[in-house]
Amino acid sequence: MKNTRLWITLPLLVLAVYWSFHSLMPSVSDRDIERTYGFSTDRALEHVKEISRKPHAVGFPAHSEVRDYVVQALEAMGLEVSLQQGYTAGDWGNFSKATNIVSRIEGSGEGKALLLLSHYDSNPHSSLGASDAGSGVATILEGIRAFLSKNKKPKNDIIILISDAEELGLNGADLFANRHPWTSEVGLILNFEARGSGGPSYMFMETNRGNEKLIESFISADPKYPVSNSLAYSIYKLLPNDTDLTVFREDRDIEGFNFAFIDDHFDYHSVRDSYERLDRNSLTHQGSYLMPLLHYLSEADLGQMKSLNDHVYFNIPVFKMVSYPFDWIWPMWYLALAFLGGLLVFGFRNQTLKIKGVFLGFVPLLITLLINGVIGYFAWAVITTAYPGYKDILHGFPYNGHAYILALAFLSLSVCFWIYRSFRSTSLPELLIGPLFIWLAICWGVGEYLPGASFFIIPVFALLASLLLLLHQKEPDPLLL
Repeated sequence: MKNTRLWITLPLLVLAVYWSFHSLMPSVSDRDIERTYGFSTDRALEHVKEISRKPHAVGFPAHSEVRDYVVQALEAMGLEVSLQQGYTAGDWGNFSKATNIVSRIEGSGEGKALLLLSHYDSNPHSSLGASDAGSGVATILEGIRAFLSKNKKPKNDIIILISDAEELGLNGADLFANRHPWTSEVGLILNFEARGSGGPSYMFMETNRGNEKLIESFISADPKYPVSNSLAYSIYKLLPNDTDLTVFREDRDIEGFNFAFIDDHFDYHSVRDSYERLDRNSLTHQGSYLMPLLHYLSEADLGQMKSLNDHVYFNIPVFKMVSYPFDWIWPMWYLALAFLGGLLVFGFRNQTLKIKGVFLGFVPLLITLLINGVIGYFAWAVITTAYPGYKDILHGFPYNGHAYILALAFLSLSVCFWIYRSFRSTSLPELLIGPLFIWLAICWGVGEYLPGASFFIIPVFALLASLLLLLHQKEPDPLLL
């Protein structure tokens, strides 16, 4: 019976890994967003199709055609639309004339307004701009149509900004943020972007202080497929990357959320960024963010979104988004350390653990890390030597890049199993002590230098629970583990 359960365990692990990715975003057959909020991916795709017929960078003949199309789409909803024009050098010193598309839905209250943001220009040269950022414009157009169809007057004003000249240096955002009178009324921004043509859409915030109020509002809005974590947030704050939202944060201290999908990166800023290449599921995912946030934030007090406190957060199947204050980071680490210390004392006392075995348990771990580290360091150089054409890919990610990632992941796991197989004379509890010390060291490092990654401590508690079982049972049920 135990062997049967052991063979069941492996497929369950594979299924769990698959599910953890599959649950990140809607599927083609998922109509839940349409049933709940009225957001139709089919309608949004029609907008993308029209916007991405031709390259439409600033100065291209199709640029004004796309602008006229967006204006007409907004006016067809009964909205009053204005064009804001002006010259600006933006963030990168590229002086140009930008023409922003601006509209507004009046609210019943006197609070701060919610700004919906994307850009309608495509990257200069050949990009058709279906994903970047036709998908963002289409998401907002369809989202506003669905919102207005409910005939519900929002409490907060909703400002719609489809900016221009983003690809030249965020010029349109600079023009609106620093010269439009409505900017002083904005309390929060939702910005929709893309850096590829598929995959899940990631939420990442831009704040000048802490993220506590923003993440609490995001969780309260309850988007069905949240994909985000505070590690990405912490790293993003260290990088020089920017979006239209960055201008508002830096120049006017207005914070907000970015939503962007980044898979199939090889399509980015190229003629391959087309209607045909855009992943329908990714567009639906954008809608699944916009609609609940639009309904929630149009009623919330947007003047109370700033905070000095940060939260650790991450998404997980079933529970969606989990968050807790930075103040918990070190208590959780010390609790894990104390738990490990208690288990070590218990193990040595009942002789389940032996000092020699514990030290031997570090050997396969270090050998595995060394071998896989060498493979990881040299693998890409070997691949590009065999296929030198990969060096010519401007974005650095080949079309079959996911296959390489999968192959290297399985190779590293195979190395791990192969190495540990040679240490079967060492007991399982003794083999777990090395990884626990390494993980606690990692968690100390991220707690000190990259606190957004401190949710790494949660797998440590799972490992500690496994060690507790192994110390009490010689052969615990594999399914339980």
